[in-house]
Amino acid sequence: MRRAEGQQGRQAMRRQTFAARSAGTGQAAAVTLKGLIRSLACRSGAVQSKTRGTAVPTAITSLFDPASLGIVVAGTVLATAARSGWRDCGAALRAAGGLARRSFDGEQNRKTLAQAVTAIHRDGHHRASPPLPPDRALGLMLETYLRHGVIDALGAVRRSERALSEARRLSAAQVFIWAGELAPVFGLVGTLFGLTRLAPTTGSEATALIMGAISSAVLTSLYGALLAHLVCYPLAGAIERRGLADEESRDALAEWFADQIGRIDCDAQERRTHLRGVA
Repeated sequence: MRRAEGQQGRQAMRRQTFAARSAGTGQAAAVTLKGLIRSLACRSGAVQSKTRGTAVPTAITSLFDPASLGIVVAGTVLATAARSGWRDCGAALRAAGGLARRSFDGEQNRKTLAQAVTAIHRDGHHRASPPLPPDRALGLMLETYLRHGVIDALGAVRRSERALSEARRLSAAQVFIWAGELAPVFGLVGTLFGLTRLAPTTGSEATALIMGAISSAVLTSLYGALLAHLVCYPLAGAIERRGLADEESRDALAEWFADQIGRIDCDAQERRTHLRGVA
């Protein structure tokens, strides 16, 4: 009996030990599994973040094709120069470059004209020698009055300079309008050039060649549209707006100067009449 009880007790202890070991092993396995899952999740998150970070630059760089862009830009420039002439193209480029500089300086021109009015009122138009305004048209108007002393000449000079400025402005804007019309045409030319590269090919590189040709064909059309509507037409509109704004400011100063000169002439005429009456 004692031996049987002892054997039963040892068996019970073995069972408890085995159960404890099994429980510990299960807990360790669960902890290990959880750690593995977390590690995989972290790695997958890192891979996704890297993929997201590189997706945008890859998408942007895939839209840049130097050969397609060169076809569109070079063709547009040459065709525009052939239509308008190299001289008008150069003038248009100078007008576009002038958009980055300061526009008509109304304050400085007004100060210079005010000094001229003071000098003319004090010394007369023959002896006065004031500095000329920075603006070419206003300077020519002042120089004409100092030379001839006739107020009617101011209007003639101003009309002539206004017509010349308008012709230059319209010519520069027209060059960029023509460029905007021709850019999509050369986008289509680039598309046709890309489609000609779709020759029957075999081998492992056939798919890559076909996709490259299709990409080039599509990008040239895109470049033509973007060049027209984001560069050429906006530049034409900006040149037109800048020119009109400058002419409005120039006309205002010219009218003010003519009004001041008219008052000076009236005062001089009254003084001469008074002196004749006294004499």
